[in-house]
Order: sequence, then structure tokens, then C-alpha cells
Amino acid sequence: MYLTIEVDDVDSLYQTIKNKGAAISIDLRDEPWGDRHFAIQDPNGVGIDIVKYSPSQALRETG
Repeated sequence: MYLTIEVDDVDSLYQTIKNKGAAISIDLRDEPWGDRHFAIQDPNGVGIDIVKYSPSQALRETG
């Protein structure tokens, strides 16, 4: 199970969490559909996906 949290500045939050020594289960990355995200896991095993939603490049080119 994943809980998704949308944020305005995913890059800054990624660096803050990483600098605190938290284990990152999915490194910061861009998806083909435009999202930029990373994931961590809470102590109970729930995945937390932290994301900045963006339109994909294909949508920007045709929009």
C-alpha cells in the first residue's frame, strides 16, 4: 500500500529527508507522464510516495 502526498517542491523535500538519513525506497525520478517523485516507507511498512504532479512532455507539446 502507498500513500501519495503531493508537494510543491519535491526536490527540496527529497534533499531534506535524505540529509536526515531516512532510507529512500524509490530515488527521486521523473516519470514519462510528467510526475517527479520519490518514496520512503513508514515504520509500519506503508509506502509514502511524495510527488510533484506535472503534465507530461507529450501533453505540453500537443496542448
